[in-house]
Amino acid sequence: MARTKINELGNSENQPKTGEKRSFDSSTTTQSAKRPKLQERTDYSRWRLLDERGRQTWHYLEDDEDAAEWPQTTADKYFLGLPTNLPDLPKAQTPLDCVNNCLEFFQHLQLPPGNWACEYGGPMFLLPGLVITWTVTETPIPDHIATEIKNYLFARAHPDDGGWGLHIEGESTVFGTAMNYTVLRLVGVSEEDERMIKARGTLHKLGGAKNGPHWAKFWLSVLGVCRWDIVNPVPPEFWLLPDWVPFHPWRWWIHMRQVYAPMSFIWSKKFTYKTTPIVEQLRQELFVEPYAAINWAGNRNSIHPKDNYHPKSWLLNTANWFLVNIYNPYLRTDALAKQAEDWVFQLIQMEDKNTDFSNLGPVNGPMNFLACYIQEGPNAYSVQRHRERMADFMWVKDEGMLMNGTNGVQCWDTAFLIQAVMDAGLAEDPRWRPMLTKALEFLEDQQIRENVDDQDVCYRQQRKGAWGFSNKDQGYAVSDCISEALKAVILLQRTPGYPTLLEDQRIFDAIDTLLTYQNKSGGCASYEPTRGSERLEMLNAAEVFGRIMIEYDYPECTTAVVTALSLFTKYYPEYRATEIKAFKSRAIEYIRKAQYPNGSWYGSWGICFTYAGMFALESLASIGETYENSGHVKKGCEFFISKQRSDGGWSESYKSCEKAEYIEHPSGSQVVQTAWACIALLEANYPDRAPIEKGLKLIMSRQQANGEWLQEAIEGVFNKSCMISYPNYKFIFPMKALGMFSKRYGDTYNSKKYNNTITIMSTQAALGSAAIDKKDYPAAITHLTKALAESPTSPNYFILRSTAYQRAQNHEAALADAEAAVHAAIARSRRELVATAQFRRAVALHGLGRFGDSRLCLNWCRQKNEKEKGLTIWQAKVKADYELAGGDEAECNQCTVKEIPEKEAAKVEKGKTPEKPVASSPTPVSAPAVTPKEKIRQEWFQSNSTVTITIFAKGVAKESAQINIEDGQVEVSFPIGQTDTTYDFTASPLYAQIDPTKSKFNITPNKVEIDLHKSKQGLKWSSLEGTKPIISKSTEENKSEIPAAILNPKADKDKAPSYPTSSRNGPKDWDALASSALTSEKKEGAEATAEDDDEFGSDPLSAFFKKIYKDADPDAKRAMMKSYVESNGTALSTSWDQAKEGKFETTPPGGFEEKKW
Repeated sequence: MARTKINELGNSENQPKTGEKRSFDSSTTTQSAKRPKLQERTDYSRWRLLDERGRQTWHYLEDDEDAAEWPQTTADKYFLGLPTNLPDLPKAQTPLDCVNNCLEFFQHLQLPPGNWACEYGGPMFLLPGLVITWTVTETPIPDHIATEIKNYLFARAHPDDGGWGLHIEGESTVFGTAMNYTVLRLVGVSEEDERMIKARGTLHKLGGAKNGPHWAKFWLSVLGVCRWDIVNPVPPEFWLLPDWVPFHPWRWWIHMRQVYAPMSFIWSKKFTYKTTPIVEQLRQELFVEPYAAINWAGNRNSIHPKDNYHPKSWLLNTANWFLVNIYNPYLRTDALAKQAEDWVFQLIQMEDKNTDFSNLGPVNGPMNFLACYIQEGPNAYSVQRHRERMADFMWVKDEGMLMNGTNGVQCWDTAFLIQAVMDAGLAEDPRWRPMLTKALEFLEDQQIRENVDDQDVCYRQQRKGAWGFSNKDQGYAVSDCISEALKAVILLQRTPGYPTLLEDQRIFDAIDTLLTYQNKSGGCASYEPTRGSERLEMLNAAEVFGRIMIEYDYPECTTAVVTALSLFTKYYPEYRATEIKAFKSRAIEYIRKAQYPNGSWYGSWGICFTYAGMFALESLASIGETYENSGHVKKGCEFFISKQRSDGGWSESYKSCEKAEYIEHPSGSQVVQTAWACIALLEANYPDRAPIEKGLKLIMSRQQANGEWLQEAIEGVFNKSCMISYPNYKFIFPMKALGMFSKRYGDTYNSKKYNNTITIMSTQAALGSAAIDKKDYPAAITHLTKALAESPTSPNYFILRSTAYQRAQNHEAALADAEAAVHAAIARSRRELVATAQFRRAVALHGLGRFGDSRLCLNWCRQKNEKEKGLTIWQAKVKADYELAGGDEAECNQCTVKEIPEKEAAKVEKGKTPEKPVASSPTPVSAPAVTPKEKIRQEWFQSNSTVTITIFAKGVAKESAQINIEDGQVEVSFPIGQTDTTYDFTASPLYAQIDPTKSKFNITPNKVEIDLHKSKQGLKWSSLEGTKPIISKSTEENKSEIPAAILNPKADKDKAPSYPTSSRNGPKDWDALASSALTSEKKEGAEATAEDDDEFGSDPLSAFFKKIYKDADPDAKRAMMKSYVESNGTALSTSWDQAKEGKFETTPPGGFEEKKW
């Protein structure tokens, strides 16, 4: 079937057969290319992804007949955010069920050649280089391309200031804002568009485009918006230096030198686009001062601090001064410049030939395109081929069109998918054999079979037998890409039922190339061994990136090579055995030395310590080092355990890469990060399964009904400061983690189906927990004592019994159990349980009147988990009692406890009862069939269009649940089983406005799931709740202030005291009001739980103000805390604007006096 009229860059009229080269109409005119006609949005049903042996390009079919002849695939629809109509699958009951469900989904995304595709976005500086190159080479930009570029950039603008950063999660910078503003103007967006006005305002606040980094000034000079005087020198003469010179470009990292070559050629030519109306307009829009008044040479080193991640060194500044003031005007002859330009252009031609014009990446690709245009003219074959190849980097998604960080992830993701299925033991399952066979055939086809021509002349690394990151057209071998693909091939070819497509010699070729990658340190770099000194970083002129001048050792790359060599030796023990053994020994020694004192490893290609730690522990495991026998592995595991969140997940922010210290992501636990951590612990043979199981539980809970996982935070990084997306990681690594667990421990848990419930409480403990809910504390203590007799080291059981003792007013016993819980939690490396144990310890100490010790334990609790339930209230409560008792001088306020208590705490005596019993029913309470209130938990995650809140609670009756969804808040309430207790959840105000009419909820036997439809599609919520109230469209704005008040338990019973108030309506009888409110609530079936009584008191007034506090926004909570504590409990304000100004004085009600201490 001939496919015709396929509109894309160049408007090809005929679609050739797979594998043929396509010719594009790349003719140009002497006039400026016509500016595109923008639409609101293209018809997404007309987009198609074509994969020709790993070359992936998007096409827009304007003709109905063409669209009918070439229907969209499931993969097309998925990438575009269209409904795939894939069916819901049976709910996963085991980890292996989860893997199979994911494979059921993921197989539909496999492309005909056998590989997988995805967006590889994240950087926000790629499109500008391409669009400026299209503009200055007079390349027409089709309307549908311009429309979707416009849509993507607006979708990725910063939600607050409208600017753009270095990457999609970064804050606005001059680089991102100036360059992407320029792109939008070049594709036809008006400067009067309100979004452009907002972005322009942000750019001007940052000082304008003259404060941009080197690359911004370079591209704007090419366009003619800046003058070349503002660009620091990029002399091509460096390439004429002898190879032995320590700073010759051949010693630089491959990406640096392949960008430097065309950049230096263009700089030397001082190519500038002609002055057009849009260029003149940009000259007025991008700068704060008038264009004619700008001192271009004087602003060569101007840069905004937000862009200046890696400031220029004194050496580079000195070199630039010499080049500008001495070399260029006096020493640089025309002949020397031409000699350098000619040699650099030969290097550019070699790069184009060796990659079939696809080039190393999307930075040097447009630069090589422009260099060919300058040197050979607009109609040259090289220019036509470059125009065509630019399509390889473009990607269309639901947000619009972006430029990928490479021409794909084909080999990389395919190799990882094969390994994930192997790790799960599913390769021999007949369901997945066709999919895996196609994947193997793809890797066979993509192996690079020869070295490049003139390898030594163009400074290229040996590559015969290797694989690249994307495809063999691009042709750059990478150490970890070779390794992961080689492992996938060997594993699959050694599995019964799969063909042997690569004979031994091709495997040996890969090993021969791998063995060339080791550095003197023992570690491995990425594209080639390190060629220069780290001191070359002093010549780093990019300013926005770190560690870019040379190749470095990477734990990730080193691990990949070590594990590949280990697998190879298993099947080929004789081939180069001595060299491989020595290589592995040196590599492992590097891995050990690269470990940080806290047990972590720094990651350079994924975020960050989590990613690198997974690889490092895998490499140590490959030589038999585990938690039991290796100090390095033990420290690594302890680091991972210390970062596990209370919900079982891990959550590392891209900020870790920038700061080189572990920083949590504000959006909470991430599926990919959790999978990495679980894999690391499984590789290390960590002895406690509980944290692994808890992590897997989170992963399983987030799997969708069709088998997929939704996109969360960005996963990858390069050059320390720029993040990049790996969307397929959310499928591959969860499958790997779940599969490894299943393969190691079996697909059952405690001889029962896994059923997504991992923590199993003993019967006695369950009875004890239920008794606490019923306020039957003697029964609770009896049951929990029996539970501890069965499991004498369970921190959870000690915590529960401490709670029961506390509520039975036996503070000594409560303290003993809390201290035992601290020891038990530390022994299990359970950070969140250590926090809870310290919290119970603080409550018990408060009951004993030891306020200083209580305060100290609360501080230790906060250090472990600042979100510990009740922590904020208790800190305020203890602080108030501390001050009332006399402050630092009071004996009861002295600090005598240690963070880790002496080991003489609780003794587990069978049948022990409390020393101070309280009246209760002697009848044991049965374990509840529904989830106890304190164990109900919530999670939330988001996609570009929705926010999903999941409340995990069993046995919720649909007819009794009340769910209220408004523009700015969500309220959930349902009774817990047959009890009188009600569970309430409120998120108000939400982070951003939602559309209640498009939002929905679903109640299942195990959970309540609420899907909120974002009013602003594509907006990334950094938290579930915001700080600014959102007024419902359907209601009048209500700004009535909650009046200030005091709490005074000794008020006259006959007549309520007159409390000071800020209400315009005068004093209130808050006791009567609170009692009335609580009575009304009880009539509706609500009742304070025992834990509420313990933490806040059971009197109506206290409970009433507790409810006000719970429903308040963060500023109101701060105001309430400050006013209550400073006034010794006699004033309560909800206005932070009022509270922040000064100190609240003690103001007792009428008839009372302030007590002086």
